[in-house]
Amino acid sequence: MRAIQAYSKSSSFIVSFIFTALLLVAVFFNTYVLTVASDDLLISESQAAILADIGGFRSLYKSAGRKAVVNALNDRLDNLNNDFLYYLKDGEDNFITGNLATWPKSDTVPIKNGLLEIEIELTREAETKQKRTEKETALAMIVEFTNKDTLLVARSVQDIEFALYLAQTSSYVLIVIVCIISILSIIVAYYVVSRINLMSDTADEIITTGNLSDRLYVESSWDDLSKLSLSLNHMLDTIEQSVNNIQNVSDSIAHDLRTPLTRLKSHIEQLDHPDKHALIGECDNILAIFNSLLRITDIETSAKRAAFGQENISDVANDAIDLYQPMIEDKSISLTLSIQSDVYLHCDKNLVFQAFANVIDNALKFTPQRGEIMVTLGEDSASNRIEFIVDDSGIGVDEAVIDKLTQRFYRADKSRTAGGNGLGLALVSAIMTLHNGEVSFRKTRLSTDSGLSCKLSMERT
Repeated sequence: MRAIQAYSKSSSFIVSFIFTALLLVAVFFNTYVLTVASDDLLISESQAAILADIGGFRSLYKSAGRKAVVNALNDRLDNLNNDFLYYLKDGEDNFITGNLATWPKSDTVPIKNGLLEIEIELTREAETKQKRTEKETALAMIVEFTNKDTLLVARSVQDIEFALYLAQTSSYVLIVIVCIISILSIIVAYYVVSRINLMSDTADEIITTGNLSDRLYVESSWDDLSKLSLSLNHMLDTIEQSVNNIQNVSDSIAHDLRTPLTRLKSHIEQLDHPDKHALIGECDNILAIFNSLLRITDIETSAKRAAFGQENISDVANDAIDLYQPMIEDKSISLTLSIQSDVYLHCDKNLVFQAFANVIDNALKFTPQRGEIMVTLGEDSASNRIEFIVDDSGIGVDEAVIDKLTQRFYRADKSRTAGGNGLGLALVSAIMTLHNGEVSFRKTRLSTDSGLSCKLSMERT
C-alpha cells in the first residue's frame, strides 16, 4: 500500500505549491515594478523636477529681474549637491552665467511637452586627480524671459539611467532565481514523495510476503531519507535475527519432541486401558501440530520450486472438493460449485491441493448443519490472477481480527470450541507466498448475516 497515493495530496507537494505560489506573487510584483521603472518614469520624474525649477526662476525673474536670477543661479552652482545644469544667455546669445560650457546644438531631440534630449559636455575629476571632459545625455527645457534673456535648465540622466539599469538587471536576476527555486522545490517534493512511496512499497511487501530478508533501497548516504532507510534496515536485521532464532527454537523443539512422542504413542497402543484411544488421539493431535509447524517452516525457508509445473488446477480443485464431499453430505450442507474448466497455473500441484483442502476444511468446520458453502475458481483477466474463493454461512469472525487469521496458532474466540490447532490457514498463507499469491478474507457473499469468504489469489506466470 503506497504511503501517498496522489502527489497532489502529499504534504511535501502542498508546501512546495504554497512556496511556489508565494514566489510567483513576488515575481509578479517584481515584474510590475520592473515595468513601471521604465523610461517613461525617468522622463516624467525629470520633467517634473525641471518644470518646478523653471517655474521658480520665472517667478523670480518677474518679481526681481535678471540680477536676482543670476544670484540664485550662482547660489545653486555653489551647492555641491546640486545635480542640475544651467545656461543663461541674453538676447544676443552672450553667456551670462551657468555651469554648462556651451549652448546645445540645434539638432536636439524633442521628447514631449517642451522637454528636449540634449548632449552635453561635463568636466569630471578622475581618481588620478586629472580632469577630463565627458559627453553625457541630459534632459532639458528652455524658458525665454521678457527681455529676450533665455535660460536652459537641464538634468543629466546618466546616473539615473545607470541606477535604472542596475534595478532592471537585479529584477531579471531575481526573477530567474525565483523560477529556479520554484522548480527545485517541486523537484525536491517529487523526490521526497517518490522515496517515501518506494520505502512504503518495500515495507508493505515485507509485511505481505513475510520475507524479512528484503531491505529498503538506499540511494546515497547524505540525505535524511537514506539515513532513515539505513536505520530501518538495521532494525529489520535485528527483527529477522530474532524471528529466525525463535523459529529455530520452535522448530528444534518440534523436531526433537516428534520422535519421543512417536515412541510414546507406540507404548500407549500396547496398553490395555479404557483411555487408550483418547491418549492415542491426543498424541496424534500433538504430532499433527509438530508436523504442520515443520511443514510451514520448510515452505517458508526453502521455497522449493523443483516440483513446479504447468498444472490444471481445475482438476486440483475438484479433487479437493471430492475429498470433503462425504462430510458435506453428512452435515446436509448445500454446496454450490462454480469451477472454471481448464485453468492452468505454474505451481506445485500437491501444495495447491493442500491449500484448497485446508480452506474447504475450515469452511466445513464452522458451517452448521444444513448450511451453505459456495466454491468458485476462475481467472481475473484484469489482474492476470487466478482466484479460488470459498464462501460459507458459518459463524464468521469479527472484522478486527481478520488480519490475524493466518497467524500461527491463532484461533478466534468464536472458533475455540471447534477442533483444530490454528495452523491450517498459516500453512495456506505460506503456500500462497511461495506461489506469489495472497490470502484475503471478507464477509461472505451468501445471503446470510454471518459467514466468511476466503479468497486465494495467485499470480499467473
